[in-house]
Amino acid sequence: MTLTATDLDFQRPLDLICMGRVAVDFYAEQIGSPLEDAQSFRKYLGGCAGNISVGTSRLGLKSSMFSRVGSDDMGKFLTQTLNREGVDTSRLIVDSDHLTGLVILGVDPPDRFPLIFYRKQCADMQMDPVDIDPTYIGSSKALLVTGTGFSQPGMYAASLQAIMTAHTQKTAVILDIDYRPVLWGLTSPGDGESRYYDSEPVTATYQKILPYIDLIVGTEEEIHIAGGGATPQDALSRIRQVSSAPIVMKKGALGCEVHLASGEVVECKPFPVEVFNVLGAGDAFMSGFLRGWLTGKAWRDCGQYGNANGAIVVSRHGCAPAMANFEELQHFINTYHKDSDVLDSPALATLHRQSVLGAPQQKELLILAHDHRVQFEQSCELLNQDPSLIADFKQLIHQGFQKVWNQFPHRGLALLVDPQYGMETLKTSAYQSYTIGVPIEAAGSFPVQWLSSKNLYSELLERPSSWFVKVLWHFHNDLSEDLKTVQLQQLKQLHEVCVSLDRKLMLELIIPGKFPINGNSLSGAIRTVYEEDVYPYWWKIPPVDSSDEWQLITKAVDAFDPHCGIVLLGQNASMDRFQAWFSIARQTPHTVGFAIGRTIFWQLWEQFAQGKIESEAVQEEIARRYEELIQVWDASRSNTTES
Repeated sequence: MTLTATDLDFQRPLDLICMGRVAVDFYAEQIGSPLEDAQSFRKYLGGCAGNISVGTSRLGLKSSMFSRVGSDDMGKFLTQTLNREGVDTSRLIVDSDHLTGLVILGVDPPDRFPLIFYRKQCADMQMDPVDIDPTYIGSSKALLVTGTGFSQPGMYAASLQAIMTAHTQKTAVILDIDYRPVLWGLTSPGDGESRYYDSEPVTATYQKILPYIDLIVGTEEEIHIAGGGATPQDALSRIRQVSSAPIVMKKGALGCEVHLASGEVVECKPFPVEVFNVLGAGDAFMSGFLRGWLTGKAWRDCGQYGNANGAIVVSRHGCAPAMANFEELQHFINTYHKDSDVLDSPALATLHRQSVLGAPQQKELLILAHDHRVQFEQSCELLNQDPSLIADFKQLIHQGFQKVWNQFPHRGLALLVDPQYGMETLKTSAYQSYTIGVPIEAAGSFPVQWLSSKNLYSELLERPSSWFVKVLWHFHNDLSEDLKTVQLQQLKQLHEVCVSLDRKLMLELIIPGKFPINGNSLSGAIRTVYEEDVYPYWWKIPPVDSSDEWQLITKAVDAFDPHCGIVLLGQNASMDRFQAWFSIARQTPHTVGFAIGRTIFWQLWEQFAQGKIESEAVQEEIARRYEELIQVWDASRSNTTES
């Protein structure tokens, strides 16, 4: 008996278990280039089942990855990526005897997309029937299996065991036909691009599985290999002889068709777009379609979600990172017929950023900022000290920070570090889990200039991708036109590089000294930045003294990017000022934390530079003051809630 969407148990904790391929994709960055001429690649999570687990999670489903990865660094990357995407990895097995699978892919639109699979005895094909746990399978509405899982005997046995277990648990079984001739040994090992190759043994294998499937999804070519016959219609008829399951035929730019057992065919209209990269479009379609099917939507709604998600992904580089979140998907569907440039719109890009980088408002950011340079140098000159002392002191700041982080490793503790005097901190922090930010501006520059003489893109490319980028940027709408133009041009350049490299940008907005710092000046500058199509991930702004002024600021942010985060800078204020400032700022959800430094360490620095305090005491006092500030932050939330 075929399970339908109405038969699903909506009380189960998981919506979908994705069983099968999860690997690392290396996409060439040189577009239109033969793979042999590619110079650089972007690393993404890939594999049919892995992509779908991410795609469905982004669309609001609770998905779980059921597979294996190697104990190598690429396996760690996949696990970390899945966890960051909200995918359950409790059944992602680490296999120390096999390497994580890799794929190298090229992008040569509109119709050439070479790829090479490096998957000989890879980890995700080592699943075993003993891995199948009925309780786990029964915890989900549905189980997704992929065609590649039937291409090797061991994986075939595991996949079949999972399917049979799903039937006993009343868990729906979904088949993504996922036909890759090279993975069935039908082409030369380097020919991953060929999408179709007639094979009676492959068809016979699919025919054995089809009677146990509740939803079948594939392209026209994949339906053909699953059913056999001379035409797609023959294939559909042959599948129908062994299965009453709905058959979803993906037709690319023509949309999709849902063929029901009754003979009815539901046609779902496409969203034609210019194709940039077709690789992974089918996984995007499946993710969108399942968002509808697993939430009880009508067939046309399922098809609309699938077609829209596929259209979004074919316009982008990569697959898993290109997947839409549900708000983004809805915006695309609602705007597509009104705005021909919706795929290039800042609004869609901003919504997508929440998926690529994470939603700013979902994680607090409690930054101990010690990226100061000019202030330290001036102090050394005044105290007749060698500037090398600055680096020594910044290591003490880091050690004090670590004392607090060791107590609260799961909170959003972070460091803002300059590479000039804080390089030792950056080196020792590379493998830690706390957040690191590094400035990009030359110290004290106004108009803003860059820290390095290197090309800006090259400078950020060489930094670890997990580091966020901070720029200190002076602006007021009443600056001279020439100065405003320079400042905005520099900021736009930085923003474009951050977008292209998927870097988080923290914009520290400084109102120049001759202008007042208030809600009007800050909100006016914020609006101007957004009107220039610059969308920071976080704003770093000074606190204000009244709720009315704070509302002016947050209204400006809300008008353009309601999901943006805000952190407060400290201005070397005394500790007792922050309770009121935090309470005001936390009246709105944008405020995620602070980036404060001199309030914590400047007095200690002056004592240290004059030889009046020992290093150990500096560490201890840094830790005490930082923890005290965190306590003030926590108390301000209670005060806000009570008020």
